[in-house]
Amino acid sequence: MAGRGSANGRGPTVRRGITWLCRIILATVFLAACLPKIAHPHEFALAVYRYQMLPYSLVNLMAILLPWLELIAAIALLVPRLSDGASVIIGTLLLVFTTAIAINLFRGINMACGCFSVDSDAETIGWWNVARNLALLGVTWLAARRLPPAHLPPQGDSTPAA
Repeated sequence: MAGRGSANGRGPTVRRGITWLCRIILATVFLAACLPKIAHPHEFALAVYRYQMLPYSLVNLMAILLPWLELIAAIALLVPRLSDGASVIIGTLLLVFTTAIAINLFRGINMACGCFSVDSDAETIGWWNVARNLALLGVTWLAARRLPPAHLPPQGDSTPAA
């Protein structure tokens, strides 16, 4: 009984709580980001075009598909059986977004981010966007950690057989 109630016994519970908190944060961020894009696809297509990263023929397709991928991944983060795949998708999207922002900062292009607003007069991209996305990548890593099954005792906590 020495192991029960100790810090080791709370470890999996704390870890589970942190993982779920990270999933909720990411889902909230990606839901907030995708809704204006879904509501205003034409304006989002212009935001995608301003990045000058895709061939013109793919801009509209990306503007239509990307927000729905964000929505599906955000919801899937909250479904335990789907959260691993959703974490990979969210992490990949964040890497692509961060790279696109950094490239355009190096190019000296002054443009709206298109992250949470499709308004062309919204906040322009900056290194803050890169830092925010890198922090979100860290949150994604925490959200992607495998959780131990809730019904198993913590490691090292065994009861001798009678």
